[in-house]
Amino acid sequence: MDSGAAGRCAEKLVRDEILYKKPLGGGKTQYSALVNAGDMAAIEKFKEEVKKKTTSTLVNEGQVSEAVTLGGALKLRYEMRYVSSSDFDSTIKLLRNQESNYINKIVAVVSFAKDDSESVVLGKKIKNALKDGSYKMIFVDASTTPLGKDGYEQYCENMAQAMYHQGKDNNLARQYETNAKEALKKWKNRISGGEFIVYTSEKQDGERATTIEMLYSTLSDINKTKYKNCLEGTYNVTDNMYMPSSLKQGVACGVKQEVQGTFKSANPATKLENALGEAWKYEGKYWVDKPHLLISKIKISVEKIIKDAFDNGGRISIARIYDELKAEPFGFMPCNLSAFVLGFVLKEYVDGTFSWSDGLTNDVLSINKLQEMVDEIIKLQITPNPRYKDKYIVAMTEDEKAFNEATSIAFEISKSLCTSIEQTRERIRSKMKEYTFPIWTIKSIISDVETQTNKDILIKILDYYCGIANSNNMGAGSTSDNDIAYAIGKLCIENKEAANDLKILLNKEKCTEGMKAYLKEFDNGELITLAEKAGDSGQYINILRKKFDADAANWVWNVETAQQKIREVILEYKIIVESNKVISKSTTFENTVREWCDKCQYIRISYPAAKNYLDGFSAFLEVLYNVKKSGVILDSQKQKFYDLLIANADNFRTLYGNQIDLFKKVCEFYLEGFTDEEIKEIYNTIPTGSFTKDKTEYTNIINNKVEEYKRNSKSAKLKKIWKEKTNTDTPREWSKKYKMPILCMVEDKEIQIAKAAFGAVNKAHPDEASIDKAIAYFSTATFFTKLDDENARNKAFVDSIIKNYDVMLTNLDEVKQYLDSRITADAYDWFGLPEVEKKLRQMAEAKYNQGGCDKALEKIDNMILEDVKRYLKDLIKDDMIVGMAIIKDN
Repeated sequence: MDSGAAGRCAEKLVRDEILYKKPLGGGKTQYSALVNAGDMAAIEKFKEEVKKKTTSTLVNEGQVSEAVTLGGALKLRYEMRYVSSSDFDSTIKLLRNQESNYINKIVAVVSFAKDDSESVVLGKKIKNALKDGSYKMIFVDASTTPLGKDGYEQYCENMAQAMYHQGKDNNLARQYETNAKEALKKWKNRISGGEFIVYTSEKQDGERATTIEMLYSTLSDINKTKYKNCLEGTYNVTDNMYMPSSLKQGVACGVKQEVQGTFKSANPATKLENALGEAWKYEGKYWVDKPHLLISKIKISVEKIIKDAFDNGGRISIARIYDELKAEPFGFMPCNLSAFVLGFVLKEYVDGTFSWSDGLTNDVLSINKLQEMVDEIIKLQITPNPRYKDKYIVAMTEDEKAFNEATSIAFEISKSLCTSIEQTRERIRSKMKEYTFPIWTIKSIISDVETQTNKDILIKILDYYCGIANSNNMGAGSTSDNDIAYAIGKLCIENKEAANDLKILLNKEKCTEGMKAYLKEFDNGELITLAEKAGDSGQYINILRKKFDADAANWVWNVETAQQKIREVILEYKIIVESNKVISKSTTFENTVREWCDKCQYIRISYPAAKNYLDGFSAFLEVLYNVKKSGVILDSQKQKFYDLLIANADNFRTLYGNQIDLFKKVCEFYLEGFTDEEIKEIYNTIPTGSFTKDKTEYTNIINNKVEEYKRNSKSAKLKKIWKEKTNTDTPREWSKKYKMPILCMVEDKEIQIAKAAFGAVNKAHPDEASIDKAIAYFSTATFFTKLDDENARNKAFVDSIIKNYDVMLTNLDEVKQYLDSRITADAYDWFGLPEVEKKLRQMAEAKYNQGGCDKALEKIDNMILEDVKRYLKDLIKDDMIVGMAIIKDN
């Protein structure tokens, strides 16, 4: 709006607080309606808050630092920090204090300003820092392109408006906020398209870069000045090479000189094989023939430190190699390219003649191991790990090679499996396990074997092999596994046929022969003597073999520990021999224990109940008690068992042959009043296996057996009485014999008591009260005298069974036979049985129909009329059925 009438009018409205001026930038102003003075005051207040923000805050809000971003190698090399005048000093001091964190990086501080005054301040601060000389960093001054007054005012106005309208009109608030950030975005774009001044310790007045591309070129030159032989300074490769994405693949590509995956480029300008140039797949030592190449310079440096390390200790850590390469002049960075180059320069060390080690274990240095080493050390640069353990490339000496080769021959192990001391030692252990017995036993027969090498030398090598399998075998102050391996190798170099001689000796058969020979001398051949006494037919060697087989690590056994195993077997054979004098003969320890358990099975006295009656014999029976319960004699108890067996063999024989005396003492309370013969009978009823019963259970068994014996004695007496009086075993048998229930022979008043008494005789195990009542009854019963009287039996059968059918059923044997064939119940149970009554009626009716009716009619015909009437009257009085028939028939 110009200064004409409209402009003057608008200015008047501003003074009258109707409009307000809104700067638009570029010297332009917008007049807007002022709602009220209160709104304008609130906005101004927010604006003041916005103006308190530092320039660094504005840089972060607007992501202005993105104006100066690096890619590829530069991104990996430079550690970028973005500052303004407010945090410049604190930031560079912090970076100076953390200098050790950026060993092979270049620290670059990029500065921004919102206006010219800040730009001037930053210029002075940069020059002062460089003059100080303690700040190892470069400065990139982007404050030559400040935010500017207009841009700053636009930002403040729009941000204040956004804050004011927040909550009132959120859409409008967001629009104002977008407008504010747009001002910052424009600043960022101007920086990207503007110029920079780069300050270094060498160029403290600054070097102007008029474009972002010139800035990148300047930074690249600074990098190459510091790291004169850096990979990125010579090799043109893809940006993927500066990422740590495929480290192991990079090592493999370098070792095999084959590019694939991430490391393969279709562009000739960025091919790795072109980068390495003449060194790629070169036949011969490229670093000797073409030392001018960068890869040759790297190789020469690596070879020097490896040689120094091998000369001083025979090994070098991958960390030492990487530290050399990440320092000047090479400046290796943690990325795929570094992994590839490391694989290429170290490929000569994966030919099988060098070892890998972590300080504790060794293995052949294979491509896989090299991949692991490089991958781990590069990742350690990115993420430090205090638990990292150094990994080493180890030079294989002539002695070590000889050790591996001799071991391969002597133990018949594939040479490919004997590539390091650690790996070969594990193979030796596995082989020794196959032999069962320790290889030092071979020394007992070596004099009988023809060898080309001096036998003392072979014995020494055997001792060394025992030592490398387990260093404890070498005694106190023993040397390391490596030293032992070198000693074996040296002896094998000096004695060319030693390995072949050892091959003849090192096998399972020779170790067994060696152990047999050793046993003849050990303790005057006691084991062999005992085995012969036991009659084990030479099985002692197999028993001993099981002792050694029981421990998978048999290679740990030196002479002393092996002797302990032999003594264990000797003790077992002592127990076998002494036990054979007491129990059934056995030839093995397991069978001896089983025989003792079987023997104890037939001791019918509980040890817990008897232990207070055994005096000095208790200790041995306690051991037997534990053996019987567990079924084993523990190793810790074998010597005690043997000692007690020797001392108590006679006592055990006495006890086992005459258990009754101890039985009387232990069970005195329960056996009171019984004769010796009765006690013996009671003892014989005690179940086997009682030896291990606890006291309470055993005394309950005794109590029950005594009570049972008492019952059985009375029951036997009752059955004896019956047998003597009836000449039958039971009332049931008597009834079966005479085909009639015996209850027929008893008077009606005695039926119930007789039935109970007969039941007591019939039962196999009647209760004691029933027995007593039956005996009492039988002592006064009168029916016994009638049992042998046939007439008495017939009369009783007619009176109790046939009853009123006796007119028709006159043949008693026929009746008994009829009932016996048609009734399933025994004759003893016929008494009072309804089925008997039913069958008798059917039989009587049949007889009546067959001729009984005619006899009755004949008798009636012979009767006078008055007798017939009288008889008929008496009949209807006694028989309702006849009476009802007469009434019905009128």
